Amino acid sequence: MVLAFKLFGALGGFLFSLWVARAHGDAAMGRAELFILWVTVGATLLRGGWEGAVVKVFGAWTSSGERHRVREGFQKWTRFMVAIGIGTAGFGWLVLSDVIPGGSKWLGGAMGAWVVIGWLAEALRGTGHVSTYALFQPGWWMLFAGLIMALGCQDATLALGISAVLMAGMAFLGVSWWFRRRFTSQDLESNLTVAGQSSFRPMARLAIPIWLGSVLHLVLSWADTAMLSAWLTEVDVAHYRAAFRLAALLTFTQFAVNALGAPTFGALHAAGEKDTLRKAVHRIGWMNTAVAVPGFLLLLLVGPWALSLWGPAFARDEAITALMLLAGAQALNALSGPVMYLLNMTGEERSGLIILGISAVTQIVAGRVWVPEYGLVGAAASAALGMAAWNLIGVAWVRRQHGFWMVSLWNGWWRRG
Repeated sequence: MVLAFKLFGALGGFLFSLWVARAHGDAAMGRAELFILWVTVGATLLRGGWEGAVVKVFGAWTSSGERHRVREGFQKWTRFMVAIGIGTAGFGWLVLSDVIPGGSKWLGGAMGAWVVIGWLAEALRGTGHVSTYALFQPGWWMLFAGLIMALGCQDATLALGISAVLMAGMAFLGVSWWFRRRFTSQDLESNLTVAGQSSFRPMARLAIPIWLGSVLHLVLSWADTAMLSAWLTEVDVAHYRAAFRLAALLTFTQFAVNALGAPTFGALHAAGEKDTLRKAVHRIGWMNTAVAVPGFLLLLLVGPWALSLWGPAFARDEAITALMLLAGAQALNALSGPVMYLLNMTGEERSGLIILGISAVTQIVAGRVWVPEYGLVGAAASAALGMAAWNLIGVAWVRRQHGFWMVSLWNGWWRRG
């Protein structure tokens, strides 16, 4: 079910970008991609790592039967996130549209909406409700935006803003209803000291390193696109993002299986079940590999044709080369397994931060040198270098700390069980 939701979500993102490019032009798609960049960056910064910490906390409380703590924590922290979302929407309407080049009145609303959506999604994942969590991904946001455009909206950024706000409202109502049904008032009343158990300080200690990791992930995910927007045109951004979207297809299974694995890693590590943890990691790695390797070979064959689906100009030589570089990096990402998920869920957050920090600096330096000189190819090369750095260093660190290699092909299929 999770994989199906992910697949439909990814399809929604593709349909949206194809619709915008074909109906409104390459530059319009570039503007939409930059809008998505700003929303993603802003929402991640504003959540402060709380959405990552709640996966670990709710997972531990759920597995230990402390349902009262889950209900109380969800109620309190959700109010906090909704307040941030509403404040961001108001600030964006009054200020952001004038400060950010090409900004929209809806930018703050979309940021605020994704603060709430991201929090609710991770709260669900922390309690093991992963199938619904898979609905709260950017692909569905873009799918809804495409439907809004099909109904007559001509501005992609406006459609994205309206879609995000509507999605946040539905998510808030649906997830709140689900938590009230699953974690009843009797659960809360079963412990008289619950008020002190979901305090701010312990969550902040967990959230801060996760937040820093999320910031570094943003750099690794979006620095290439941001640099292109600084030195090249919106058309170039559109062509590059089409290549990026195709390459990302190689790891679409990772969203589903890693989402399932993250709470499991934390629980197995806490229980001291090292051998079971190793088996779970290898099983997930092989699921990723089974999709990524054949997909990479397929992209080598049909990459130029696939790019041309957005329009003839998208199949330019630079875009094709960028696609090959990005696809190779994504294949390596799949082969390396869920490195950062494992580190974050087994008490190695600080090590993960150092690894991501080294990789982010490497990518930024490479991008600063290569993007102005080589354009799309330079952006793709810098992104591939950053991705290779955190995967390879992470694999070596996991070997040192946990005693096994995460690379699926290294371990062999006969050792996965």
